[in-house]
Amino acid sequence: MNQWQETMTQIDLFEADAPLRFERILIYPYPDLRRLWVRIWLPARMEDEAPNVELIVYNPDGSENNSLVLLAQTDTRLDNTFHLKAPVLPDQIYRVEALLSVGLDRKAQPVDHRSFDLTLTFRDPEAGEPGFGFGNT
Repeated sequence: MNQWQETMTQIDLFEADAPLRFERILIYPYPDLRRLWVRIWLPARMEDEAPNVELIVYNPDGSENNSLVLLAQTDTRLDNTFHLKAPVLPDQIYRVEALLSVGLDRKAQPVDHRSFDLTLTFRDPEAGEPGFGFGNT
């Protein structure tokens, strides 16, 4: 074994003891206010089943606007466009619920649940404006 091989350290890409949970969710409304740019961060885990992600957006009156379901996600960084149903109400507060579960049948086990408010106004990520969500938004 040469000196270079002796000094190499192993870098684990997966964290065996990291809890399965939402690490971060960040949402930016597009300028048309009919679409939302959604980014979700999950921990890198190897031994678990791939989790399911459900995102539900509620109108200001509490009725459901739309939902997005992503089954058996193996990526740790999810990037999606979420479409709002018409009519949209600019500058109004919408409620967002994010659900993380494991399993593909009716016995899917919930693992994490987050909810937060989103004001339907354009935010420009390129200008450094804050998005909506949690975890270093």
